[in-house]
Amino acid sequence: MSMADDANATRAEELNDEPAESPLPLRTRAAQIELTSTLLSLDTLAERLSHLIDNESFCYLRRGELVFDPEVIAEKPRGLKQKRIYPPKIASWVEQRTGTSSFSRTMIYNYAAGKARNLRAPVALALAAFWRIDARLLDPSVPASQLEDLLDDPNELDDLNRRTYELMNKIGFTGVRPREVETLGQDDVVHRRAFLEILQAIDRSRSSDQPPSS
Repeated sequence: MSMADDANATRAEELNDEPAESPLPLRTRAAQIELTSTLLSLDTLAERLSHLIDNESFCYLRRGELVFDPEVIAEKPRGLKQKRIYPPKIASWVEQRTGTSSFSRTMIYNYAAGKARNLRAPVALALAAFWRIDARLLDPSVPASQLEDLLDDPNELDDLNRRTYELMNKIGFTGVRPREVETLGQDDVVHRRAFLEILQAIDRSRSSDQPPSS
């Protein structure tokens, strides 16, 4: 696992000191499923953390603002910059998130190197929030059979539920599962459409806050 600095290293001052939200961008459902499958294929916490540190620790900045929308990032607008977030900064974010100093900046290296095996629950939850994954993926002792819901295919939903699910993930409700969306409003189409309209309004509001792409 490479820890060397490079030109894309993220300086601490470039990220918000208030860790209300992870600086990492949201993922499409397909990307989330792919990452989940990859993590489940790795047997140890060290392997999973190493993969996340090496491959999933990049944020995107444009005109000094973090960009979260994967569609905007895919378009590669002018001025978009990719920045790597290194373990010391990740550990600092976790410390602020948990409100304690129990997760030192060297501990993340120890976990990734396999020198420590069990994450404390608050730390696991904070790391999961940082990488926008389910916290159970940071516990290799959890059988893959118990995580099948993370691999649910939203394409099996009807059109209304699929659009609702897509918007919930786009806005940031990354913990929602396709099967859970099916229970929202159940057969009450009027309520389901009203909820979808609320999500659409939130999405429009968020989009209007993004800098123009040119």
